Amino acid sequence: MGKTKTQSARRAPAGGGELGYLLALTDGTVFTYGSLEFQGDAADSLLGQPIVGAATTADGYWLCAGDGSVLTFGAARFFGAANSTPLEAPVVAMAVTPDAKGYWLAAADGALHCFGSAEDYGSARSYPLERPVVGFAPTQTGEGYYFVTADGSVYDFGDAAYDGCLRDEALAAPAVGIAVSGSTDGYWIATADGVLRAFGTAPELSGGPARGEVVGLAPTPGAKGCLLAGRDGSVTALGDAVSLGDATERLGPAGVTAVACAA
Repeated sequence: MGKTKTQSARRAPAGGGELGYLLALTDGTVFTYGSLEFQGDAADSLLGQPIVGAATTADGYWLCAGDGSVLTFGAARFFGAANSTPLEAPVVAMAVTPDAKGYWLAAADGALHCFGSAEDYGSARSYPLERPVVGFAPTQTGEGYYFVTADGSVYDFGDAAYDGCLRDEALAAPAVGIAVSGSTDGYWIATADGVLRAFGTAPELSGGPARGEVVGLAPTPGAKGCLLAGRDGSVTALGDAVSLGDATERLGPAGVTAVACAA
């Protein structure tokens, strides 16, 4: 676990209601906003590879690195990691189970590593992927999930319902992530240029536009909105999401790699 900092070092003032979120940087630095309390970060840790993903639980959060290592903060529990042996492809995303008693780590080649209560319903590695996996999102039941690749292809498993993808479109920028909406069969796909596309019963979300190169998205707790995070620390609120601040004036050499809303 990273060395705990004082909250004033990484915490932005609360505001705008109960929404909270964090921005994770590649070097392990974490900035928290709104209702999400700062519980420490990995800025002073010796990381084998850069941080690539983050997830939250009540009073805590996880960070994962490209080598499959997992760091826990606050009330987040450690259920295992994938860095005991070299991976064939780096981890690119993580997601926590609905009961917060497990998590998934998704790798660029479609491999999936499951820990705790996270169930394995199959992986995108069984498909001949044309582009690497860039995002992963479980359904609200936790009994299924989606992978998305850089060309916008979507692979569904378990109770996840396929509702389309961006593969056959001429994308101006690659896909960077996927998030499940509050509906039973809908999701959003974000691209690096800040475009958010809705599929199935997921609503079209107004807001934006994104200011910087988007690196990730996070649905709000009610899944009726999304935050888009830019590599430059910018935050764009869509739907019922509220921007409580960003990190554009607080970044050092490391850029933002992930955003996660408070559970």
